[in-house]
Amino acid sequence: MKVLKIMLGILSFNLVAGIALAKEDHHHHQEKAATPAAESVKPLKDESIYNLKSELLTVDGKKISLESLKGQPVVISMAYTSCAYACPLIISHMQQLEKELDKKGVRNVHFVLVSFDPKKDTPPVIKKYVEKRKLSKNWDFYTAESDKSPREIATLLGIKYKKIDEMDYDHSFIITVLDSEGVIKGQQSGADKDPKELAKFIKN
Repeated sequence: MKVLKIMLGILSFNLVAGIALAKEDHHHHQEKAATPAAESVKPLKDESIYNLKSELLTVDGKKISLESLKGQPVVISMAYTSCAYACPLIISHMQQLEKELDKKGVRNVHFVLVSFDPKKDTPPVIKKYVEKRKLSKNWDFYTAESDKSPREIATLLGIKYKKIDEMDYDHSFIITVLDSEGVIKGQQSGADKDPKELAKFIKN
């Protein structure tokens, strides 16, 4: 029910996206002026994916809530460490976007990956993968204690995945941009797209 409620909020948001985007610049300056205390108690919007009470694990095995990601723009996708082609390409696309944002002087962006193979992608496995891929300090690759949280997050992001054998998954190629409150601002689907186009959805 919780996932359905948030999905309905996201759908409602998409229906009024034109109005929301028109007001974005006006509200942006007001948000910047908010004090840290006011920001911490500010209620989440109905369409925020952070309303989902999913728990994730860091590379050090620490439990975090999805809501803990709020406070800065997030570029998020899903992957698994034993993936040979699509996942490395997703990461490459996100790194291209990171470089594009850096050129524009936009550096306060959090790049997030969530594994949908938590059984094999334990915190030590992911930690080694992050080091191998040389992901910057702006990145976090999370796993979970079970398939529950990844499934919930995938549903809200429109990502589908299915295990096809012991090693591999068939899955979507989707990168999503969230604002500082966890509201979806833009998405890109497919390996043939230019990831730098997602920069237009991110405000400094």
